[in-house]
Amino acid sequence: MAKIVSAMEARQNFGSLLNQVALRGDEFVIERSGKPLARLVSIETPESTKLDFRDIGKLPNRIWEEP
Repeated sequence: MAKIVSAMEARQNFGSLLNQVALRGDEFVIERSGKPLARLVSIETPESTKLDFRDIGKLPNRIWEEP
């Protein structure tokens, strides 16, 4: 789950946020006036954890079976 930080806090603590992202895999949503503007994530985060509609063939068949 992403942690929410204000734009001011992100600016003041950018180095620390980068360390948390790079070393611990944390994720941050940066907000201004309570509205999300950007997400700070590691570039090493595997995209394979995200599925979109084109990945439906990768899902196991048992999800679609009725009980």
